[in-house]
Amino acid sequence: KMTFPGQTVANVWGYSTTESEYALIGASKGLIIADITDPDIPVQIVQIPGPNSLWKEIRTYGHYAYVVTEGGGGIQIVDLNGLPSATLATKYYTGDGPIQGQLGKIHALHIDETKGFLYAYGGGMFNGGAKVFDLKNDPYNPTYVGKFDQLGYIHDGYVDNDTMYAGHINSGRFSVVDMTDKANPKLLATQNTPNNFTHNTWLSNDRKTLFTTDETANSFL
Repeated sequence: KMTFPGQTVANVWGYSTTESEYALIGASKGLIIADITDPDIPVQIVQIPGPNSLWKEIRTYGHYAYVVTEGGGGIQIVDLNGLPSATLATKYYTGDGPIQGQLGKIHALHIDETKGFLYAYGGGMFNGGAKVFDLKNDPYNPTYVGKFDQLGYIHDGYVDNDTMYAGHINSGRFSVVDMTDKANPKLLATQNTPNNFTHNTWLSNDRKTLFTTDETANSFL
C-alpha cells in the first residue's frame, strides 16, 4: 500500500526492465515513480513536478513515459532509461510545425505501439479531437502528423495498428476510424453506448471485442 498525503491520484501505468517493475502514478502534483518489484514493499523513487491538477494520464513507448493533464503544459516526456536513479531527463513538448507551441491542456492519451504514434485527446485544440504525433524516429522529440476532429471532442480512446476507437462522451458514442493516412482519416463506423456518455474504449487481445463504459452512475461495462 502507498499513500500520498495532500494529493489526489488520477491514473496509473506500468513500466518494467529485466530487473525491476515500476508504477507510474499520476499524482496531482506530478508523476510519481515507485519501485514495486517487491509489491509488499513499494518504494517511491521520485516525484517529477508537473501542473497541479486532478487529471493526469500516463502511457509509455520504449523507455519513455508521456504524461498529459488538464493542467496544461502539453506533453511531458520522461526518459525512464536512468532508473532506478531518481535523476531522469524530462521535458515538455508543446507542438511543432503547424501547431508549434500550441499544445496545452490534454485530457487523455493512448499510444499505438504497433505503429509508433501517440494520440492526444481533449483539450481546446481542434475542438478536443485527436492530435497525432510520430514517435518512431525519435521518441523524445515527437512530430505532429495529423488529427481527427470531424466528430468533435474525444474524451479517451484506444488505438492499435492505425485503427482508432474514440470515445465521444458528449455525443454518447464511440467511433472507429482508419488512421492509416494521418492527414486524411477515414471514419468507418459509430455506435451509441447505452447511457449516452461514452467515457472510454479498450480492445480485446483478439481484436474481436471492444470494451466501453459510460461515465454515469450505476453504469456497467
